[in-house]
Parts: sequence; C-alpha cells; structure tokens
Amino acid sequence: MPRRCLVADIRVIARPAPHASVATLYCFPHAGGAGGEYARWVAHTLGLRLVAIQPPGRAHDLKQSALTSMPELVGEILAQVEFTPPFALFGHSLGALVAFEVAKALQPEPLRLFVSSSPAPPLLAKSQSLHLLDDTELHAEIERRWGPLPPATASDKELLAAALACYRADLQVLETYEYVPAPRLHCPITAIVGDAEPNGEAWTAGWRDQTDGGFESSVRPGGHFHTRQDPEGLVGMLTDTVRSDLIRAVRAERVTDR
Repeated sequence: MPRRCLVADIRVIARPAPHASVATLYCFPHAGGAGGEYARWVAHTLGLRLVAIQPPGRAHDLKQSALTSMPELVGEILAQVEFTPPFALFGHSLGALVAFEVAKALQPEPLRLFVSSSPAPPLLAKSQSLHLLDDTELHAEIERRWGPLPPATASDKELLAAALACYRADLQVLETYEYVPAPRLHCPITAIVGDAEPNGEAWTAGWRDQTDGGFESSVRPGGHFHTRQDPEGLVGMLTDTVRSDLIRAVRAERVTDR
C-alpha cells in the first residue's frame, strides 16, 4: 500500500538509555523549540529510552514548511510516529498541549502524561495574535516574554528569519487552538511548573480535571524554562515516576490474571 502524501516530515530523534530501558519517554518541544534539547537528556536517564518529537521547520529542517494548526500537527504526529508501549509523554509549554491532544487520541493511553509550564486547555488566555506581528515586532515580543534568542541566531539574517518563521507557525498553532471537551484521560497526569512562574499554581491545579487517573503536581526551581536549570533533577523525577507507574501496571495485570 503506498505511503500517503505527507504535509511535512516529523523528525523522530531516538536516544537509547545508557542502561537497559523499561519504558520510552516521548518529548514534545515548546514553541520555537527543537527536539535536540530533550534528546540530550539521555545522559541523565537510568532506564528510559528517550524519543524527541520534532515538528518540521526547525533545526536541520528549516527549509520545510512548518505546521500551523493543532489538528494538522497532531494528525501528522499520529500518522508518522509509532508509540511503543510501555511509554509516557512529556510536553513543555506548547508541547504540553500537543502531548495532551496526542494522549487523547492514543490507544493504549500512555502510562502517564507530564505537562510542563502550560495552563490546562480550559484556562488558556485569549489570543493576542502574536503570530500576526511583523518580524521586528515578533522578535522583540519573543525576547520580552521568554528571553533573548541565541546570539548566533540573532546576528544572522537568514537564521533569524527562519527562527521567527518557526516561532510564528508554533504561535499560530497555540493561538488558534480550540479546546474541545472530551472524556477524561484514564492515565495519571503530572503537572510541572517553575517556582518563578507567576501563574504556576493555577496552571498545575487546572490539569487535575483532565483525568480520571491520579494527579500530581511538581514545582521546580526556575522560571518558564525551568527545564534547563536542573535537567538532571527533572529527568530523575520523570524516570522515577515512570518506573513506579510501570510497577503498578504490572502488579495490576497480575491481579487481573488470577
């Protein structure tokens, strides 16, 4: 059967665990982010296979057209990525919403959904339409909100234009996203936030209503990009949680089989 025509390639960056893996953690990047940031986490894992899901239009794929709507992005991920059980999902900022929509569509569901630095979908603020700004205005707004772009990017006109195009597409995904209420997830959710994020407590609490499974919250040192401040501690927490989930799942299966 011929492969269907794809809008753009989703890059799957897989990194085996330094030791025997017990599960896979699929990671979804923030707006403008690339998968390589999460692929580097493998140095801190003990038993997790890491897979970073990178949408088109960034890093080594700058010439590809980026995807600009949540249904399109999630549809391509589901079409192109094989999720191998047992697995968990992690998403940061925009990536948290993408991971949530992917989890809703997957069967079986993940062992756990980790959502980082994002409000739950019903709590999303009304769009300010940042994706409609011109490049100069968008560049200034990105740096005002999330900090300066890398000097090598900001000083190179072609790289800067490509980076802004990536941010613009991702912001369009976010700003046009429409949450559609659906049956709650059955898998547990862990909501993570930096202790310097002003809306962190409300953001984490809002995710509780998105699952019938367990719910946990975790406050990490740092601001919106707390993921970069203590990656070893964060990945250790993710790994320990997934290991515990897997042990509970195995025990539940044994009880069912009796």
